[in-house]
Formats: sequence, C-alpha cells, structure tokens
Amino acid sequence: MTFNTTDLTIVNAQIPDRSGLWNIGIAQAQIIDISPAIAPEAPAVEIIDAGGRLVISGLVDAHFHLDKALLLDRYPAQEGNFAEAMRETLRLKQSFTVEDIQSRARQMIERAIAFGITAMRSHVEVDPIVGLTGMEALLPLRTEYAWGMTLQLAVFAQEGMTPATEKLLRQAMAMGGDVIGSAPYVDADPERNVQIIFDIAQDFDCDVDFHLDFLDDSEPLLVPFVIQETVKRGWQGRVCLGHMTKLAALEPGELAAIAPALRAAGISVLALPASDLYMMSRQDTHNVRRGVAPVHQLAELGVNVGLATNNVMNLFTPFGDGDVLKICMLLAQVLQMGTIASHQLCLRMATTQAARAIGIETYGVEVGKTADLVILDARSVSEAIASPVGRTVIKQGKVVASSRLESQLYREHHR
Repeated sequence: MTFNTTDLTIVNAQIPDRSGLWNIGIAQAQIIDISPAIAPEAPAVEIIDAGGRLVISGLVDAHFHLDKALLLDRYPAQEGNFAEAMRETLRLKQSFTVEDIQSRARQMIERAIAFGITAMRSHVEVDPIVGLTGMEALLPLRTEYAWGMTLQLAVFAQEGMTPATEKLLRQAMAMGGDVIGSAPYVDADPERNVQIIFDIAQDFDCDVDFHLDFLDDSEPLLVPFVIQETVKRGWQGRVCLGHMTKLAALEPGELAAIAPALRAAGISVLALPASDLYMMSRQDTHNVRRGVAPVHQLAELGVNVGLATNNVMNLFTPFGDGDVLKICMLLAQVLQMGTIASHQLCLRMATTQAARAIGIETYGVEVGKTADLVILDARSVSEAIASPVGRTVIKQGKVVASSRLESQLYREHHR
C-alpha cells in the first residue's frame, strides 16, 4: 500500500475485537489506515508507540447534567430520597448564576477530557425558576472546549410542562440548543408532555432525549406512547431514553415484547447505574431490586444501548467523578456481566453505541472514522474496565490530555 505522510501514527496498539498489534494512521482528524504492526509504517509527523496497550474510541458520556454537578457541599442529603433531591435542587436552582454554573461545569468538562471523554450530551434545565441561565452559561463552553470535547446541549424540562416552560424551551432552542427533552414522569399529564416535546423537535428539526420510566411506582410504562409518537412523527433514529429503570421489573416475555418496537423505531436506551442504584427500590425491605435498566438483555434483542454518568456529587447521585470507565465497571458488576464478550459490550456502550445514541455516527477504531481515540494503560478490554488506568487522549487527531497512575513503596523505611 502507498502511504501519504500522516499527521500521527499510533504503533503497536491493541484494538478491541482484533487480535495482534496494529498501527493506526491519522491525517486531517481522520483514521486513514489500520495495518498490522509488522507492516511498514507510514511516514508520520508524530509517532506514539502504544507498546501493546489498548486503543479505543473516545469515551462518550451520553447523559450528564453539567448545570447540577458538584452541589453536594451546598446541601448534603438529609433524607437521601428522590423527593428531597427534587425539592432541594429546585431551591438551589434559584441561586444559580452564569458564573456559578460555568465554574462547576468547567471542572467537570476538564475532568472529562482528562478521562478520555471526547463527546458528551449535557442536559440543561430550563424552567421559570432558573430561566435561561443554564443555556447562557453552557453555550460559550461548548465552543471554548471544542478542542477537547464535542458537547451537545439538550434543553431539558425537569419540573414538568407549563405554557411558560414551553415558551422558555423554545427560546432555549432558538439560542442554539442541540436536542430537546423532558422528564414526563414528573408531569401531571405525561403524554401531553411527550407530545409538546415532539412538537418542539419538529419545529427545530432536532433529536429528542427523554428521562423516562424512572420511578419505581405503579404507574404504567410511558415507553409504548413514546414509541408511538416516534413513529407517528417520523422521528425514527432520533430518540434517546435515559434511566428506563422500570424495564428491570418486567418479566422476560414483557421485555422481549417491547424490544422489537424499540429496535424498529431506532430508539436508544441508556442505563445510568450510579444514580439508579442509589435512588431505586427504596420501599423494598428485603430482596431489594437493583433497579437498573437491563441493557444487556436489550442488546441481545437488537436495541442500541449505552451507559452514562448522569450526575456527580449532588442530591441525585452523591458520588462519582465523571469517569465513564468506572460506570462500565459498575454496570458490569450490577448486571453480572463477567465474560469477555460482555466486557466488550460494556465498552461499546461507553463508546460507539453511546455515540450512536446521541446521533454521532463517526465513532470507531475504523478507517474513515473521526480520530477521537484513547490509549489506555491496559492490555485488554477486561483490564480496562476492571480498575482505574492511565490514558492518553486524542481528539480529532491531536493529543489533548494524558494521565498516569503512579504509586511508590517505601520499603527501605521498614528495614
């Protein structure tokens, strides 16, 4: 094969789903060649020797809340339940400012880039309490951090739908929102909530992202109605559903009955295990349910599934640091995904499948895909999700971050 000079070549890399070592040639922000490491290297401006380490697609956090991150120091949980989280976060939102949101969001974005998250969808709350402050804060950051992360802003109605809220949602989309969504389960009329979101999506020709079927109450599933509206509006392939914890309570036959309709409508489902494990099944006194969407089973049934962080250090999730690989490990533990194949699925749910869930089709360690990559200090996918690892982060063919885990033993002090 005849090579042109590449901007960057990664040599001696392991790649998920391939055996042996590989060289990855990158030019003009794209992967232009993947060849066995024994083949002649293309001339390159820069060469990184992976030394047998694993190279994966850039990590994707497909469901995050930048505007609500890092709030726990302002109000530590007293009750620790969903009602308190909703009530006190609403109160805290009254004091949000552009500067405050930006300060917390910058911390999380910079952490995310260092972790290897090269794409993120952040929900931005819009309602009569917080107004458009979240959009005013995060829109500039979308541009400011484009060198290290593709940031989508999902205009989000957390508190239910009113005429005033709908007007603000439309204003936020006109400001430059990428996606529209809501949490219909908190609304007095959830189906009308869904319809209004689809109306806005049609008017702005944007994708839809719902927080759906989250509370473990006796209310019927909303997902059949969302599927119906998706098909009715011609929005196949443009809808993503987060949480979906009620699916965990379905009998196998019931889950298998829903999956074909999800698959046919091109609807993606995201598990958010850090938040959902913390919030779900509070009323169970024994045999406590996990309350995490059974995405491994949905994957077997042909549904595109992913995983994401959701919240970090607030009342909804008073833990975490924003590392999606840790969410992979958590999901694998909770859903008892112990095989190599299931570990590979976990990684896809944090990379290529999560990217597809938020409308990005250019992810993958494949020729022609965007060169958003992470070199992990791991020799296998199982090792990558088993414990924290160092990483070198590449966004559009350029190294944008690196981290190393180091330890030192002082044995001589004990001789």
